[in-house]
Amino acid sequence: LFRSPRPHPPTGAFVSCRSGRAMKLALACWCLLVGVLADPAPGAEQEFEVPEPKEDLAGGALDAAKEGRESGLVDEWDKHMEGFVPELLLTFPLAARSDEFFYEDIPEGSPPTLIRGGFFASASEETSSVEFSITDPKGNVVFKKEDQAEGLFHFITKKSGTYTFIVSNHRWMQEKMVTFAVGKGNQTHLQPQHLTTMEDHVKAIDKTLVDIQSESTYLWIRQKSHMKAVESIHTRVLSFCVVEFLILIGVSGFQVYYIKGLLSDRRVL
Repeated sequence: LFRSPRPHPPTGAFVSCRSGRAMKLALACWCLLVGVLADPAPGAEQEFEVPEPKEDLAGGALDAAKEGRESGLVDEWDKHMEGFVPELLLTFPLAARSDEFFYEDIPEGSPPTLIRGGFFASASEETSSVEFSITDPKGNVVFKKEDQAEGLFHFITKKSGTYTFIVSNHRWMQEKMVTFAVGKGNQTHLQPQHLTTMEDHVKAIDKTLVDIQSESTYLWIRQKSHMKAVESIHTRVLSFCVVEFLILIGVSGFQVYYIKGLLSDRRVL
């Protein structure tokens, strides 16, 4: 017994078979690649998601902070600077790395004086910060603000002498324009409520006339009630007098009649 060998296919058929398998494998890889690109993993998008920029949030926070500072400045002005009249109002350039000094003298023996004012700094048509401080005659710092573009100050002097106002620009290359105002005392300017208009005078006269009319009416009603009471008393007194007179006449007539009867009775005599 012997086993016959398996017939070998032709060389061309073998090559075509291998080519078909390669094409199927390539098609399967292409379908898999297309599916992966069309439907990426959900975790990949979350993992590689680019965060949104926060410039809007930062800008809104800066705007809110700026509005808060402005409202605080307005509230401080309404509270402490009502009727402020500056004795010195000056706008001057402040060079880089320089200081500017202003002096206010308080005479010896003068009572405590209110000093108040404000400052504003700008550079190239934009606000820019400066350093502002106030020292008393002994060099002690009374008021100080650092890295501020504007501010208000108010204090009461406790010592006589020279008070120094210092405006400093610590920038190396930037020149600034500073506006400075200061005044002493609590002098207020003329306001509408300080004036009395013709309408106010007319209202005052009208109120006075109404008061006089009301008082006259009350007094007349009171006097009338008193007169009625007096008339009532007079009527009662008159009635009592008439009754008393009639009684007196009756008693007198009875006495005359009785005595006459006694005198005309002969038996008694």
